[in-house]
Amino acid sequence: MNRIIKLILPKNTFPSYQHTICVTTYLVSITNSCSTIYDAVDLLKNKKIAYAKREKIKHYAEEIIELRNVLNIHNDSGIKDITQIESMVRKIQSGEHIVSAEGIPNVKLVKVNHNQWLLFDGHHSMLAYMHAGKKYLHEVAYLTVQNEGVKNVADDDIAVFFGPHANKIRGKDWRSYVINWQAPRNKQLCPRIHKNMGELYDALSAKITAY
Repeated sequence: MNRIIKLILPKNTFPSYQHTICVTTYLVSITNSCSTIYDAVDLLKNKKIAYAKREKIKHYAEEIIELRNVLNIHNDSGIKDITQIESMVRKIQSGEHIVSAEGIPNVKLVKVNHNQWLLFDGHHSMLAYMHAGKKYLHEVAYLTVQNEGVKNVADDDIAVFFGPHANKIRGKDWRSYVINWQAPRNKQLCPRIHKNMGELYDALSAKITAY
């Protein structure tokens, strides 16, 4: 089986309602050495993907997704660096997007059941986009991962995002939990407080001083 990785970059267009985006698609084989979603992203980051990519310009977004409705995987206590968010806000306001040195978007998502998107990496970046006035996913540089032929990722794939605590949530409703890597190990797995990125942003926005 393959995983499909898509890199989506907004294109500046006029009129702006066209939502023009550039979608680059990669295929990554699931193997013993590349079994998790994190493994697939690392292969792309390290430029070890041998499969041909497909690039396509789309003059519309297939889904209009509000950033506020994206599901978070951290509470506000897990957001460690407000200064970093402020720096990103200024970068976005200058017309740049938040990507790594390799050109990989910081914002990384998977689609889960109930037609919902889960942000598994890049909370600081998405909060910066929101503070800079972005409201929809097609306004953001982002990456998605899915299994070929399957719309939603499996619960086992999601459990990986909880690291060494994955076994604690298997067979349970993972939506009830978040992870805080800043806490002592025995307190890293936490009950969910904020049900989406909108509530997380509301809890933090007053601390972000960049405009």
